[in-house]
Amino acid sequence: MKTLKWLLAVCLVAIIFSAFVTGKKSKVAIKLADSSGYQVDTLVKNMKVPWQIVFLPDNTMLFTERTGKLRVYRNGKLVDKPAFIIPNIPQRNKTGMLGMVLHPDFIHNRFIYIANDYWLGDKIRLQIVRYEFRNDTLVKPFIIRNDIHANQNHTGCRLVFGPDKKLYITTGDADEAILAQDLKALNGKILRVNDDGTIPADNPFFKNDTAKKEIWSYGHRNPQGLAFEPGTNTLFDSEHGPTGGDEVNIIKPGLNYGWPIIHHQMTHEGMVSPLAEFTPSIGPSEAMFYNGDKFPQLKGKLLVTCLRGEGLLKITLNNDKVVDQEIMLKKQYGRIRSVVTGPDGYIYFSTSQEDPVEGQPRPGYDMVCRLRPSGSKNTMLSSQKITANTVAQTSPAKMTTSMLVQQMCASCHGDNLKGTDKGANLMAAQLKHGSTKQALINTITNGVLDKGMPAWNGAISTADIDKIAGYIIAKRKASTLKK
Repeated sequence: MKTLKWLLAVCLVAIIFSAFVTGKKSKVAIKLADSSGYQVDTLVKNMKVPWQIVFLPDNTMLFTERTGKLRVYRNGKLVDKPAFIIPNIPQRNKTGMLGMVLHPDFIHNRFIYIANDYWLGDKIRLQIVRYEFRNDTLVKPFIIRNDIHANQNHTGCRLVFGPDKKLYITTGDADEAILAQDLKALNGKILRVNDDGTIPADNPFFKNDTAKKEIWSYGHRNPQGLAFEPGTNTLFDSEHGPTGGDEVNIIKPGLNYGWPIIHHQMTHEGMVSPLAEFTPSIGPSEAMFYNGDKFPQLKGKLLVTCLRGEGLLKITLNNDKVVDQEIMLKKQYGRIRSVVTGPDGYIYFSTSQEDPVEGQPRPGYDMVCRLRPSGSKNTMLSSQKITANTVAQTSPAKMTTSMLVQQMCASCHGDNLKGTDKGANLMAAQLKHGSTKQALINTITNGVLDKGMPAWNGAISTADIDKIAGYIIAKRKASTLKK
């Protein structure tokens, strides 16, 4: 731990006293995709954040709802009774029933893996559990991993089997940014395990007694997308940044992707800057490479669902370079959470409107939908032709200072800024790094990296930093007057 704190201190000095250098940022603008020729079928309505979609070998669709339900869609209709319910699941902003994946040999062993949050006393934790899917329900739970720190935000958790038949797991930093750099913690990581939870001997830290041997890569903030490129087997992730700074990365074993020491386009020796970075935020969730036969124009493209960006991002790659970016379904279906290719070659996606605090619930939402070429056979339910004139049903609210403080500060310092077990009480009479406005500006700008607070210089404007400092000063003054 002393070595980690020393490293963070050195990095802080380097960040403060050196100019920020732009990394390999994609300079390709995101264009609005031509939406003519597409049709969308609405398959299921009135769900609660359908987080992950998978298809069984018999073409039955399964999807998780974040409230803890596993749902079945078969022969063009939703089965009324949930296949499985996890009781008493934590419902705190972004927690609940999350990622799901089938075993590569599902047809023989019937194994399904599900990630969900759970209560451990009064703490929220994350677990990955293997079940057998028998007679439309889940039986024989077997814990792959549990007791992973979780919080109301930044839980992850996407599950993907690689071409090597190993299970890859994304974890968020659980609002404790320093954990992403801690090799003794499973947070802020991409993990790699065997299908029974044991650890592969070729993992990068397998012989390292000072690191968790499950770790494949580290320094991640909140990765929610994970996809292997067909043909090359290159692993890509998509992850949420801090107020912008969303990322797409090429993931390689043992590498450090920088959070919270670097973010956005900051660089540092020994740390990987993103392949593509997105400011303003697009809120990337699931990622996949389209490899079906119904959309030749999408073949081999990396598709990333966008929550805050409300669309489906299509990325064209040339090895390790982004050469083109287009947004599909822009502001037509709201926040898009999951995307998969169905056995019919069409694209299935889910919406995620019931998302505190960013989501704006709409009548009939959340939904599971299917994207297909216009004129192709519709064997599902209602459909809507997408045209270039389709507009958003709602517009995001303008970011006020209180909203900015909530987004930047509340996860560590609490909704009322009176402190949590991770962050100081900002209403206290004395603050370790100074309580004047200029001292607060300096702290916000430069961060306190050994405590896990990132340097926000470059992530938000100096004007916003000034507003946050002024807000804290005003709240401190009001708190003092009440005493």
